[in-house]
Amino acid sequence: MTPSTLRRCSRCFVLIAFLAVSPLATSGESPMEAMVQAWEANYNSGELAAVQALYTADGCRMPPNAETAHGSEAILAQLEGSRNAAPKVKLDLTNTETFDGNGYATGTYSIMSADGTVLDSGKWMNVNRKVDGSWLIHCDIWNSNRPLPGAE
Repeated sequence: MTPSTLRRCSRCFVLIAFLAVSPLATSGESPMEAMVQAWEANYNSGELAAVQALYTADGCRMPPNAETAHGSEAILAQLEGSRNAAPKVKLDLTNTETFDGNGYATGTYSIMSADGTVLDSGKWMNVNRKVDGSWLIHCDIWNSNRPLPGAE
């Protein structure tokens, strides 16, 4: 084998290896985008059981400055408490990737009072799993862009 043939083969091998292990980036109307839209619409309309259904049975929510909610019932209770304090949310998806039945999504949020006053804004991240053919949130976490009170 000549050196130039060997170089071409090694480049092909590197490309094949890269494609075999690289995550599949989604674009356009992705399953994650549809999930984010459903989460926002259901939360804003008060359909918290529908939001809860977007999580795996053993999922979690990791709110800022609070304990982690583990499992469906704890997630629903956490959602109810959140909605009482902040009845409206606006979510934007900024990035998502999926691979081998797992994935993640990142984005930004704004939390609003009933009159539309922005109470908080920040960023979020979901870890997702494909369960029985559907993408679900396995765990999510979010945190504010605003400084802690007294830290300004």
